[in-house]
Amino acid sequence: MDQKIVPSSIKPVFVYAIAFINISLWIILEAYGGSTNPSDLRRFGAIDSYLIWSGEYWRLATAIFLHVGASHLAINSISLVIMGGLAERLYGHWNFIFIFLITGLIGSSASYLNIENGVVGAGASGAIFGCLGSLVSYFYVRKHSFGKSGNQTLNGLIILAVVNLAFGFVIPAVDNWAHIGGFVSGLALGYFLVPPSKTCTSTEQYKNGGHRRLIHSGYVFIIGLVTLVLLMGIGHWVYEPESIFPVF
Repeated sequence: MDQKIVPSSIKPVFVYAIAFINISLWIILEAYGGSTNPSDLRRFGAIDSYLIWSGEYWRLATAIFLHVGASHLAINSISLVIMGGLAERLYGHWNFIFIFLITGLIGSSASYLNIENGVVGAGASGAIFGCLGSLVSYFYVRKHSFGKSGNQTLNGLIILAVVNLAFGFVIPAVDNWAHIGGFVSGLALGYFLVPPSKTCTSTEQYKNGGHRRLIHSGYVFIIGLVTLVLLMGIGHWVYEPESIFPVF
């Protein structure tokens, strides 16, 4: 039997808060010197391979909230409201924040592994692809509950992900490694964090399902942390600081 796909009682308050932060920082950047100025982006916390290698790991988080130019901000803001809004409604507020931040960090780490020296990286697209990956997992897990409409949504999300990742390989200046890192980690996080169905046959079964999801959340947090450490370790191992000069 088909269930209602999106619960109307949950409002995407964290999505709006993140969008507000992104827009505010962009305005500050524009007032400070320009959101397309690499030096200003570095000062505000954008990804720079040399600086991260030097120990400024906090850039993996701050870069998620910075955007390069008005079009970059507009595209990511619209995508955040659509993909992030749906993810927050389906997963709940705290699971959404967990998905957004962890996939954003893993996306930034994947970017750090591949970004060229002197090039800055910024944007919420890794976390947005993380939300997209979590949505794919959600509708995969619930495909028997939602019926035909759920399967159509699942197929549409998969096509959307494939098309956008494909475009990322052919369009210059797109950090597709951040997209891939975010999407893959979103698939994994989303799969384990899908809330138990409210159509369980008993209250006890529903509570047991919630308990299992809580345990899975702990496992996912540990796996996410280990993944971040591994990505950073690989980045340090492949980096060649003796042949690289910082660009400011």
